[in-house]
Amino acid sequence: MKIKRILSLVLSLVLVLSLSGCRNRNEHEDPEQPPEISAEDELVLYHNSTALSPMLMALTEEYSAATGKKISAKLAGNDFFGEMKSNSAAIYVIDTHSDLSGWHSGGMFSDFLAETGLSSLVSKIPAGLQFNQSGIGSYGIPLVLEGYGYIFDREMVAALFGAENSEKLIDDLRTCSFTEFEGFVAAVDSWISAPSAAKIRIGENEYTFAAEKTGKAQILTGVFSLNNESTRAMEHLLSYALAAKFQSRYDVMSAPEETVSGMEKILSAYAEVLDFHTSHIAGAEGSIGRGEEFTGGDYNYSTSVDLLTRGSALFYPGGTSDTADFEKSSTGFSKNLDIIPMKLPLSDEEITASGMTAEKLQSSIVIGSRYYIAINPSASETDSAAARDFVDWIFSNEAGKTAYSGAFGTVPFNFEYITGSGESGSSPETESSVQPESESSSSPESRDSSGTADENSSEGESTAPEQNPDMMGPMIPSHKIENSLMAAVAEYYSAGNWIPDMSFALPADFADKVLGEGLSDFWGMETWAESDRKNFVTTIIDGWKQRLNKDNSAVG
Repeated sequence: MKIKRILSLVLSLVLVLSLSGCRNRNEHEDPEQPPEISAEDELVLYHNSTALSPMLMALTEEYSAATGKKISAKLAGNDFFGEMKSNSAAIYVIDTHSDLSGWHSGGMFSDFLAETGLSSLVSKIPAGLQFNQSGIGSYGIPLVLEGYGYIFDREMVAALFGAENSEKLIDDLRTCSFTEFEGFVAAVDSWISAPSAAKIRIGENEYTFAAEKTGKAQILTGVFSLNNESTRAMEHLLSYALAAKFQSRYDVMSAPEETVSGMEKILSAYAEVLDFHTSHIAGAEGSIGRGEEFTGGDYNYSTSVDLLTRGSALFYPGGTSDTADFEKSSTGFSKNLDIIPMKLPLSDEEITASGMTAEKLQSSIVIGSRYYIAINPSASETDSAAARDFVDWIFSNEAGKTAYSGAFGTVPFNFEYITGSGESGSSPETESSVQPESESSSSPESRDSSGTADENSSEGESTAPEQNPDMMGPMIPSHKIENSLMAAVAEYYSAGNWIPDMSFALPADFADKVLGEGLSDFWGMETWAESDRKNFVTTIIDGWKQRLNKDNSAVG
């Protein structure tokens, strides 16, 4: 008995010393050392986009390394909905081009505002980006924001008007009216045919063309790079027409027949711009118009990309999602890209959407999100909590924001600039919008979408100062944006100079069956009489009305 008692004491002493040693090692661990990753209770982020796969994999790997909480991204099979329903997946990325009404009726969307503990974060999503389409609740968080407008190479503008004048000209193009923009395009087309030091006035400023073709303008053949196989650019333009009449996507989806019929004047303006675009197309050797040369030529999507990247076209009506294809066409091309708004010839009297004006419409780009993060309300509380932690990390944590920006290189929904102290004499205008974040900068998440401070900052950081254009100091982005095109989109978004992408709120087959078929006829017509324009508008309105009250992927 005595021997057993001694052995017991010895073992107890060994155990105490062992635990003490572990505790001492933990106390002296490198605070920068990432926590060990546990494979237990792994959270899987499902999606059905091959394009998103590398970005989501990079993001989830960063999260696992930074937090020690295991998460992975998985590409689902063809039956995305069925797979998520059968395995009670907790979190997934939803493509808004899917049948979202089926997902909603199937009980696959949590209301972030009411149930998930992310209500403070989600409440900052602007109304134009809320994922509900019924005006009630918030069923997803926008993952990737995209901007749409006229994309161009800043070096091309400098070649046309001189580097010393290009910045001021671009600023004028951002806000000019359709009439001024129309005159600018006509002047560029004339210069392409016969270069000279001609002058053009936009607003209060006068600009002089280069006397001859130099630099990137040497092989410029036309103004707009268009393709005849896709309605995509024309859908983005349609968002401007819809924004002149409707306040939200839900208003578009629930529009009664009489409201659709009342779109005639606005859609006539839309048709006028289509006519304008297709009268100034950059061809292989010179400017072309509609007709056999366009429809019979090799003007597909790849060609339209190449026409911009090789310097044959000035403007590319499209979106930031095309940037990867610009890079494939010409490595390094995207480093100097910028974007200006598309224009519609509408007056304040013709614009009926509450709060919308002609000035707002002509100075705003379209911004939308095709992909949203959603959480399954049927998931276990453990999985739901893990999903919430992941989402909060992406948009609220400093390391998470860095990982997000590194993975996607795009603008998050809670992006905004905050004014830093900076060096004496610096100002927002002299600092690049893509400067790295100051480590001492205050948290941008502590501000709501209108720029006011949120007293309940989740990270306990000091709130950002009110933005004041007279304050000195650099504009520090809340997420690092290294792509020049996305940096430009970030400026529009942060300043509120954007309108929602409303085109996908139209009936599901509207783009293909109505707009697509109407454009197919339009492409082949060399000239477009007033009667042709009216027929086109009638086709759009009638096709829309025929699809009212049909399933168009409504949610809520």
